[in-house]
Amino acid sequence: MLATLSKFIKLNDINVVGVIKKEDYEIYNLLTVKKKANKISIISQQSFEIFETLSKTADKKIPLLIVMEGKGVLNKEIDYENEADVNWQKNIDYNAIYYTDLKGSKSNFISFCRKNIVEETISKFKKNGFEVIDVYIGSFLAALLNTALQKEVLLSTDLRLEFQNDKLLSFSKQNETVKIEDYKVGEETVSSIFLPLYGAIIHFFVKPKDVSKTINASLSSEELIYKKAFGVLGITMLVGFLTTLLVSYFLIQYYGTKNSELNLQTVYSNQSYQLILDLEAQKEKKLNILKESGVLSSKFLSYYGYEIIKSIPSNISLNELNIIPLKEEYKESKKAFFDSKIIIIKGETFQESSFNSWLEDLKKMDWLQRFEIISLKKDKKNKSIFEIKITIKNV
Repeated sequence: MLATLSKFIKLNDINVVGVIKKEDYEIYNLLTVKKKANKISIISQQSFEIFETLSKTADKKIPLLIVMEGKGVLNKEIDYENEADVNWQKNIDYNAIYYTDLKGSKSNFISFCRKNIVEETISKFKKNGFEVIDVYIGSFLAALLNTALQKEVLLSTDLRLEFQNDKLLSFSKQNETVKIEDYKVGEETVSSIFLPLYGAIIHFFVKPKDVSKTINASLSSEELIYKKAFGVLGITMLVGFLTTLLVSYFLIQYYGTKNSELNLQTVYSNQSYQLILDLEAQKEKKLNILKESGVLSSKFLSYYGYEIIKSIPSNISLNELNIIPLKEEYKESKKAFFDSKIIIIKGETFQESSFNSWLEDLKKMDWLQRFEIISLKKDKKNKSIFEIKITIKNV
C-alpha cells in the first residue's frame, strides 16, 4: 500500500536544519529545497541563533531533516588495516549513540553523538510542531557532492575534507577561525556551512550505498505519507460530500419547479384535451386530401411536367399535359377525386420515328412506372394524333 501511495503523494519539499552546538548556545542553519523530477532547487538558505525565530520562520508543514554538528559530535576515520581502529569499532555500543558513516577511498569516516543529546533535540523540534523524518550526524555527507564539484579539498562546516578520485581520503579540523567558501552545485551556489545539509538531501532522495546511519523507527517518512494520504482522502471526501449536497439541493429545486410546471400543465391539459383531439382529426382529414391530390409526393408536380416537356422532340406538338387529372367530371354538389398517379399527354406529329424514339426515352424515366397509348390515329394530312397515359411510381 505504501508503494502505491508513494506514487501519488511525494515528499518533494524538504527543510534541513543544521544544529551546530556551541559551549553555551546553538546555531541553526535552515536549508529549504524543492525536488522536481531529478532536479533539486534551493529555495532559501538562512541562519538563526535563536530557536524561537527559526520556529516562527520555518514552514512546519514541510518535512524536516536534522543534521547534528559541533560540540558533542565526534568525527573519526576508521582504517581497516589498522588493528586499533578495528578493535575500537568492535567496542562501539550502537544502542547508546547516533551515527552517520561514509565509506571513503581507503577508510570509513564516522560521525557520532550520544543518543540522549540527539533525542533531546528531536523532542524540542517535535514539541514545536516540526515534522521530523530523519537525523544525520556530522559533516561528512558533504563528500556526496564531490562527484559534481570535482574538488581535491572541500570545506564542510568546520571540517576540511580531502579527496582522491572523488572518494574521501582524509579529513582535518579547521582552526578556531572557520573559513567559509561558496561552491557551485549545478545552477545553485551553496556555502560550505550548508554543504553537509545539501549532502543530507542527496542521501534522503538517492540513498547511496556508501552511507550507513542510525535508523530511528519513530522517525519515518512513511508515517508522514500516510498522514498526508488520510488528509487528502479526508479533504476529497469532504469536498465530495459538499458537492453531492450542493447538487442534491439544486436538483431538488429544479425538479420541484418542474413538478409545479407539470401540475399546471395537467390542469390545462384536462381543459384542452378534447380540443386537441378535434385538431388532430382535422389534421388527419386534411392530410388525406393532400395525399389524394398527390401534393405530398417527394417531387413537385411541376417536376414531372418539366421532365416530360424537356424530353419532347421539336417535331412533336404537345396539345395537352394533364397531371393528376380528375377521375370523373367535376360537379358542384359532389366531392372531386383525382388520379394522384396519372399523367395524360395529348399531341400530334408528322414523324412517327421521332414519336417512337420519344416513347423509348420516356421508358427510361426513373419515376415512370408504365405508360399506355390510349389512342393513336392519323388524319387526312397523314398527321399522327396521340393520347398517352403515364402512371407514376410511388415516391
